[in-house]
Amino acid sequence: MRKLAIAISAMILANGAAAQVPPEIAAKVRAAGQSMDPSAGALYAPIFAGKGQGDVTITRDVAYGDDPLQVLDLYVPRAAADKPRPVLLFVHGGGFTRGDKHGDFYPDNITAWAASHGMVGVNINYRLAPANPWPAGAKDLAAAIAWTRANIARHGGDPDRIILWGHSAGANHVADYVGHKELHGAEAAGVKGAVLLSPFYAPEAGEQPHAYYGSDADVQAAGAAIDRLEASGVPLFLGYAQFDPEPMRQFALSAIGRLCRDGGRACPASVDLPDHNHFTEGMAVGTDDVSLSGPVLRWIEALR
Repeated sequence: MRKLAIAISAMILANGAAAQVPPEIAAKVRAAGQSMDPSAGALYAPIFAGKGQGDVTITRDVAYGDDPLQVLDLYVPRAAADKPRPVLLFVHGGGFTRGDKHGDFYPDNITAWAASHGMVGVNINYRLAPANPWPAGAKDLAAAIAWTRANIARHGGDPDRIILWGHSAGANHVADYVGHKELHGAEAAGVKGAVLLSPFYAPEAGEQPHAYYGSDADVQAAGAAIDRLEASGVPLFLGYAQFDPEPMRQFALSAIGRLCRDGGRACPASVDLPDHNHFTEGMAVGTDDVSLSGPVLRWIEALR
């Protein structure tokens, strides 16, 4: 199994290196350099304009808890399937304090992409900081997974094959849930893998309290987070962009180095996305640019 995991990771790295970013977008991303500017969406919005979500039934704002933010959207393929479909549960970013599951095209493009590739897409909102500090996001994710496991069969999904995908702060929520087993209930048995797209944990806690993690150094420090991921046993896919902020790139490289040392069983599949920044990496999913979506799909198909 260890050799297989390493082989899959190497294959994904090789395939992911052949980026298919449209040249005009790549040039603008390179010119902007390392960026956390969400206006990058203007580069991809025209591609999705008028595209629609495909042959998919979308159900919005299904409650998975009592708080107004504890709601989710479902993306269910209309085509019949001969067996239950894998489930992709997506967690949006937004610096822990903002963001939404539904935008003009992003992050809906990711759940629509999942549905177009034979999965059931689940896109969640969650309680936001600073009003809802650690561990509210991870607890909300646990509740959303529990709802999914209890209800997804009636929508054609497989409750025992749930793949988590988070971006930015959403990737932290996914990593926190995966790594903190004390937050797990019966729902955790359905989780078969986790995609972490540009998460960030600092080398150490800052002088000022974090908007979500507060002053707890353990929950926000990179070393402890990587240790928990290694102990979790959950298969991981780690994606990061060429023009992510350098601290995010350094966390990704540190995590890969630590988790893959000595051929470790926790070694994640991974891809460094050329000509992408922190926002375009996810916004490209569902376009002809498969530098991220291609490796992720192959990795999901290889999960057992």
